[in-house]
Amino acid sequence: MPSVETLLAHLKDEATPLSIPRLHWLSDLSDEELTQVAQVWPTLSIARRRAIISHLVDIGEENMEVDFGRVFQMALSDPDPEVRAMAIDGLWYEDQDLQLMRRFFELFEKDPATEVRARAAIGLGRYFYNACIMEQIPLSAVRPAIEALRRAFYDPAEPLEVRRRALEALGNTLEPDLPRMIERAYADPDERMRASALFAMGRTGEAQWTQYVMEALRSPSPALRYEAAVAAGEIGIREAVPILERLIEEGDAEIREAAIWALGEIGGPRAREILSEIAQGKDEDLATLANEALGELELLEGAETFMPLMEIDLEAEEEEAEDWLEWWEREKLGLEELGEEEEEEEGGKEDRDRDRDRDHRRRRRYLS
Repeated sequence: MPSVETLLAHLKDEATPLSIPRLHWLSDLSDEELTQVAQVWPTLSIARRRAIISHLVDIGEENMEVDFGRVFQMALSDPDPEVRAMAIDGLWYEDQDLQLMRRFFELFEKDPATEVRARAAIGLGRYFYNACIMEQIPLSAVRPAIEALRRAFYDPAEPLEVRRRALEALGNTLEPDLPRMIERAYADPDERMRASALFAMGRTGEAQWTQYVMEALRSPSPALRYEAAVAAGEIGIREAVPILERLIEEGDAEIREAAIWALGEIGGPRAREILSEIAQGKDEDLATLANEALGELELLEGAETFMPLMEIDLEAEEEEAEDWLEWWEREKLGLEELGEEEEEEEGGKEDRDRDRDRDHRRRRRYLS
């Protein structure tokens, strides 16, 4: 790899368009290299800094081998709010670094720019999920942020964008008043808030939202249909299958993708039939999506086959129950054997990466 000096000379030469291959050199910077980049960064124009961060976000989404995290974290302190907001987007995969979580919280609480605060709320939502649902970080670590986002949602003086992103983040929690917040948001006259309500409904995975989701699937709004399709998959709404089939035939590209994904999550004979037809069709992009969804459906049906084992006599030997649960986890993760603890953690990480990637891609279309 060429020296960082060569890269910096390219970045400073604003008369020359940015070279995407050269931007890859910003991956995995050492402490010394980061210091050099940080010294040059303020001398670049706003347009140049925006272009660099925008390209890095795009590259990071397409290539999981690169790591621009140190550049993005540096850019969180950029004087330009658009750069700060994009830097948060670039850190979409982070959900365990508590120091970074505290930085997101600080941005949510103190940043003067609405868009930065909204993106920080989205970033905090990943930590909420990891604490409240996955239980991989302490709930106490995220409790202050949860309370701050709750206050923001209920505060009518807060910008709409901040309030609705706070709700979406809180959808990853088990807060007692979350259903009330979702119902309030779905009744809001602003379509953007209703879209966020659907997002939060899906994150809960609760069947109580079925009626709302079914209604939104028939909405004339593409944004609401999109969020409803994803929510139908997350909740597992079987009666949504015929409507999802119609959305695949009539919807735009993003809605079709969401509907295909949802069919894989919902499962059942008709969903399998629809996905199999698409997988054998002439549209290669849709066929790829359908095959991925069929893979998810296989996992789902395997788990459902095993579910009766989850209802074993509670007085059965604890060791026997743990053996069955271990087997189910192995099937769920698609591993031949759990092996050592590091292998088990790696399997779980792949699942989280896949879910985070899906969530990030669905968010990209409707951030505005």
